[in-house]
Amino acid sequence: MIDLERLLKLMDPDPIRVDAQACLAARHRHSSCRRCAEACPSSALRVEDGRVRADPATCDRCGICAGVCPTAAVSVRGIDDEAVLSAAAVRCEKAAGDGLRLPCLGYLSVDHLLAMALRHGRVELAAGDCESCPRKVGGAMAREAVALARAALAALGSDHAIRLTTEGGAEAATTSLTRRELLSLWRTESAQAARHLLPEPELNHARLPARLPRRRTRWLRRLDPDATRAGVMPEGPWKARVATDACTGCGICAAFCPTGSLSAEQAEAGWTLTHQPAACVACGTCVGLCPVRAMGEEPLAVEELARGERRALIQLVECRCRHCRRTFRGRPGETQCPGCRNLLGGRV
Repeated sequence: MIDLERLLKLMDPDPIRVDAQACLAARHRHSSCRRCAEACPSSALRVEDGRVRADPATCDRCGICAGVCPTAAVSVRGIDDEAVLSAAAVRCEKAAGDGLRLPCLGYLSVDHLLAMALRHGRVELAAGDCESCPRKVGGAMAREAVALARAALAALGSDHAIRLTTEGGAEAATTSLTRRELLSLWRTESAQAARHLLPEPELNHARLPARLPRRRTRWLRRLDPDATRAGVMPEGPWKARVATDACTGCGICAAFCPTGSLSAEQAEAGWTLTHQPAACVACGTCVGLCPVRAMGEEPLAVEELARGERRALIQLVECRCRHCRRTFRGRPGETQCPGCRNLLGGRV
């Protein structure tokens, strides 16, 4: 029999890999995102100078950090995300039974569950005894994700089901591997090791990339806008953003949006901030970085999510301030730039 944990550490001592192109902490030095480190049950992660670092001695590759990352920037060695998204049955390593084995069901985000559920008529999840497990937080997160995924499926009008059970969980599975599981692990590890050897692309802060995680695109593609019912989505990792009149058109929200949900477009007619709610992962970057606190949110309509259309949030034109004579982006007819407006209190 083969010790899984020892095998993985021998193959590669680095337990996780973080894509700086997608990591919120790496993309902006003032980002407050520390979700991965805060969720880690073994306190193996820390964020320093915009980089997420893992301690190989204490990280047990449970995958919880990857599940809570809103942009899917974290990948865990030994966990094949594509296999997870395609699975109809998943069990944690402390649960007996069939299905894809994960160290902890806390790896499964709401997007994972929706992608699985909309591909299969029924998804079965088996958990062990979470109360006595060192990864107890992962069990609580899994239960919350299942409840939210069920609410989202109901809002979408889907009759697909997700079932979470602890039956048979008392019989803790060992960490040894069968021949079939070992071969599958080697295939996964080989592919990940090959990617790991490739140099990480340089992060150009002047032109940041935007990418929607595959775990979101997988289930969005299965939505039929004409079959969805009227209503709003439950509170979750998706938002409909709004911009108030305080917006100055600085474009910071769009520049640092990790998924492209917000985009700034410059044309002869002026400057437009557009929004695609389906691509919003509710990371909070736009709210946290807006210098004038102009970003807000409103309930997300199911139909708007299903259609995936982009709409204009705010449109500004080039104006000239009558006081300082500088040009600025404002509403048609505005005669005061934001600086003079704050200084003069709106006096003409």
